[in-house]
Amino acid sequence: MIPTALVYLDLTFLSQPPYATYAIMLLALSVGLISNIIGTRSMDLEAYKRLQIESHKVRKELMDATKSGNQRRIDKAQKKQQELMSQQSKISMDRMKSSMLFTLPLLLFWGTLRNFFGTTIIAYFPFDVPYIPREFAFFNWYLLCSFAFNVILNRIFGMSFEMEPDEE
Repeated sequence: MIPTALVYLDLTFLSQPPYATYAIMLLALSVGLISNIIGTRSMDLEAYKRLQIESHKVRKELMDATKSGNQRRIDKAQKKQQELMSQQSKISMDRMKSSMLFTLPLLLFWGTLRNFFGTTIIAYFPFDVPYIPREFAFFNWYLLCSFAFNVILNRIFGMSFEMEPDEE
């Protein structure tokens, strides 16, 4: 028999700061982590990186050809760019499909989260910035945390990277 205390777990303290602030940060981090794990398993990261590097080179070649005015070079670079864009589109579609596998269940759960946290102010921005609210409720705080964690997680999982000078 399961004790009643284990069945009824009072989590209402998580709906108020400072616990709500940390709970939403943990939620955004968890969603980003799971999404990146799914993303890295559903695509060939080495092929993606090679494609990005090649695309960068073709864009540079197209700019150089345009500056030189050599129509033959321009046509050749544009043709190669269109081929690469087609390949990138396929990889992007695969990445989007894997993200949707996780995003759809989250959207179904979103209403429950919104009701749980309500309109309570979760966090405060330390200074005034145009177009950024000074006070953050659930939705704003989740978006800010999600963007911040996803930038970091994308780098860690190799979903975004810097071009090395020898790769350019």
